[in-house]
Amino acid sequence: MAEQNKEPVLHNEALEEAMKAFKTNQSNENLVKIMTHLEKATVIQPAFLPGEVDQKELQSLIRESRKNPVKLEGRAQPRPIILKNNNGEQLFAVFTGKSQIPENQKYPVMMFLPFRECSKMAAREELKLSGIVLNPFTDNLTLHRAALEIMNSKEAQISAEDKIARDGLSAEFYRDKKSFMDRISSEKESFVFACYQEAYQKEHGSGPAFPYRQEDFGVIALNISDTLHMARIALAEGGVVKGACLCVFCCYNPQSGEGIYYLIWRGGRGRRNRLFTVDEGGVCREVGEAPEEGSELFELMGKVPWAE
Repeated sequence: MAEQNKEPVLHNEALEEAMKAFKTNQSNENLVKIMTHLEKATVIQPAFLPGEVDQKELQSLIRESRKNPVKLEGRAQPRPIILKNNNGEQLFAVFTGKSQIPENQKYPVMMFLPFRECSKMAAREELKLSGIVLNPFTDNLTLHRAALEIMNSKEAQISAEDKIARDGLSAEFYRDKKSFMDRISSEKESFVFACYQEAYQKEHGSGPAFPYRQEDFGVIALNISDTLHMARIALAEGGVVKGACLCVFCCYNPQSGEGIYYLIWRGGRGRRNRLFTVDEGGVCREVGEAPEEGSELFELMGKVPWAE
């Protein structure tokens, strides 16, 4: 008879290969591979047991956990271990396998969990974490809370305007960048309003009433140079229109036809806003901290790929 309750065998080889590839080439394609594998992965999350647990009980649990998975409840519930990086960010430590943990690094408890569960826990506001660090002693890949929240939103209901800003409007931009920029320059808020209305109806059909008004949007369109045209789309808050996406920047090179689509995402209470891009394939990835309010336009001008 097969032994029961033995430690799970993890098969994250493809995930680990994707992480190594991303370390040498931080392309959208390599990042998508990582996120795709993580959505299905079981990982190791080290933890400690709270000090109020009886020491004899604690030692017994530690010995048992090294041989078999144990179910811990009540006051013996494990607390995930938090690491602090050089930037002062507090992160959950998560490992893709035991080979990623140095032999001299010992943890009281090793929890085997779906990565999605770690992601949901790390995104909880009351924990005040910056995110998750994957394999901190080897790959040291950080996924910030904003990225985790977008991953979690695949299960949770993302707000209507955030989904339109991330998916619908970006698709409209990439479908015909020149036409999009020409129209937004001449029609401004009325064009964005029409784009949102079309995307909303595609998503919801003829059921719920369209909740936006033209004045819910603010557009600034600038022809900065022969190689850079930019449009800033502000998404108003208030009433039924609420979301995490604060504004969108569409950048276009009329000479080469290149384009890039930026999103500035609310960072949460006491946290900096985050900057994301969406590529032509509809893949959204985090770039890092968003520029300070008021300096976005100037800083993003220097981030467009053809300006490097």
